[in-house]
Amino acid sequence: MRVLKRLFVPLIFLSVIPVVLAADNNVENHPGFVDFSTLTAIAATEPSVEISLKAPLLNMITNLIRNEDEEAADFISKLLRVTVNVFKSDAIDVDEIAASMSTMADELDAEGWERVVRVREDSDHVDIYFKLAEAADVIHGIAIMVAGSGETVLVNIVGDISTDDISALGRRFELDELIDIEIADN
Repeated sequence: MRVLKRLFVPLIFLSVIPVVLAADNNVENHPGFVDFSTLTAIAATEPSVEISLKAPLLNMITNLIRNEDEEAADFISKLLRVTVNVFKSDAIDVDEIAASMSTMADELDAEGWERVVRVREDSDHVDIYFKLAEAADVIHGIAIMVAGSGETVLVNIVGDISTDDISALGRRFELDELIDIEIADN
């Protein structure tokens, strides 16, 4: 779980960094969008953390940070939406969430998403997927599903992210695992 936290913390941090992008009212039709409504219904509780960053707010904030960090602003400007939901409750049935996550993982597999992380350790279940462009040079979306005792985390990052963008993110947050990342052709 430490590796996951090292990856997850910067992703959450990203969700508060602004994005420059024209409003796209049909983000649900973007290949990187994941509908987590089935999983959120199972949690049966309000999220303790709920972040939903869309174009208008992200445009405004990006303009504020562009002078401070051009590279981060360029990376974030390629995103359409960042959604993070964290559910904390001892009443969450980890087995039910994990079973639904497995069903959703099967659906993502069928839709051509690439699984990059899968952890099944004790009561911890983690799946991280990338939706790659056909040429495998761009990531259209990132989906993260985490279920553990008392906590469920769902993240969807929608946009068009290149490997250069991921390397820049790795340099920005000193994540060596991301600096030299390459996406192999399928």
